[in-house]
Amino acid sequence: MNTVDTSAAVALLRSEAATRRGRRHKVNQDSHFAAPSHGLFTIADGMGGHREGDIASRATVHAISQLINMPPSSHEARQIALEAKLNHVNHGLYAGFLALPEQDISGTTSLSLIISGSQASCIWAGDSRLYLLRQQQLFLISEDHADKAGRLTAAVGIHNTLQLDRRTLEMMPDDVFVLCTDGLLKGMDETTLARMATEGTSGLADRLVSRAVAGGSSDDITVITVWTETDAQPPEAGR
Repeated sequence: MNTVDTSAAVALLRSEAATRRGRRHKVNQDSHFAAPSHGLFTIADGMGGHREGDIASRATVHAISQLINMPPSSHEARQIALEAKLNHVNHGLYAGFLALPEQDISGTTSLSLIISGSQASCIWAGDSRLYLLRQQQLFLISEDHADKAGRLTAAVGIHNTLQLDRRTLEMMPDDVFVLCTDGLLKGMDETTLARMATEGTSGLADRLVSRAVAGGSSDDITVITVWTETDAQPPEAGR
């Protein structure tokens, strides 16, 4: 578990992550990155049934992880920089497909959470999800880019132009975020997710993954949990 002081608005920011390869998969095509000290969290789910989904997801997450090297920037500037990273990866993946179209596309979902002070923004393409537990109620922040048959209508690498959506909200004390790939909801419903999140944040990521596996999910599963605490005392001067 990672712990970091952030700002006066959010006294303490914590996160945990867990991932598990689907039992029928040779490799885990999910990737993730969490940097609480930078308020940056991201997951990606490589597209199964297509070429090198694991490589696409790793490339996407690696590109986003480089944002921790940015100098201090506004919340808006951080979002713009993240979208630029995603567009760069999309261009490279799609160019590879155009060069060798007989080898199929290489694509991945992407969902990121950026936190700056009391602002939290979700940027995504595909059907990986961001949930918010607030005051014992679960809210879905992202919206799936998928048709009725479940086929992705937007993802990194599948089109020349990348479709991204963005949503920003003001954080409140005791908010809990859950970033997850779609394998999680193949082994539990949202009611179970909400109940487990209200039972406590410590170990929540591992508990969610284990519950999804027990519930029958055979897909790759990745979960990042992020939550805030405001009861930490500030350090004394000079310490």
